[in-house]
Amino acid sequence: MKSKLCTKLITLVITISLITIPSTSLANNPVIENAANNLVSLKIMQGYGDGDLRLQNKINRSEFVTLIVKMLGYDSDSDLNTVKISFKDVSSKNWAYNYIKAAVKNKLVIGTNDNKFNPVNNITYAEALTVMVRALGYENTLTGSWPQSVIGKATELGINNNVILDPNTQITRGEMAVIIDNSILIDTLN
Repeated sequence: MKSKLCTKLITLVITISLITIPSTSLANNPVIENAANNLVSLKIMQGYGDGDLRLQNKINRSEFVTLIVKMLGYDSDSDLNTVKISFKDVSSKNWAYNYIKAAVKNKLVIGTNDNKFNPVNNITYAEALTVMVRALGYENTLTGSWPQSVIGKATELGINNNVILDPNTQITRGEMAVIIDNSILIDTLN
């Protein structure tokens, strides 16, 4: 009797440990670390004031747009003075204001139906892939309904290699680093 109980207990402990292994820190994931290091070396991604990249943190819309704008080289655009953004929730004092302006100028972001950008809201997997597909010029090649059409195109292009999530999952800075790193060498249609 004790032997069967011990066997069941050991099986339960092993099962639980296997379930928790995938949830190890994103910062220790070699794919994510490699992608983040690539983006840091390309000056696309940087850490917070303390230098920590906080790869496990969710990425908000302002941070996301900043990375995409830097990836595409739009951050060096000196002709942003003529760009008007009408988002009710983005003031010229927002740290990402010029990145958001560059994204608007290059038609990367549209905003919401109520004329908001929601700069501090976290971005979902489907939203991130939508902007990335748009940034690479493949938006007009989408077929089917959203978000499956975007996920399918991202998979076809290799944008989401090593990052397969539910469309509504809020992504982390580390997952976004992988998506951008995957996208850097993809030929654009623009």
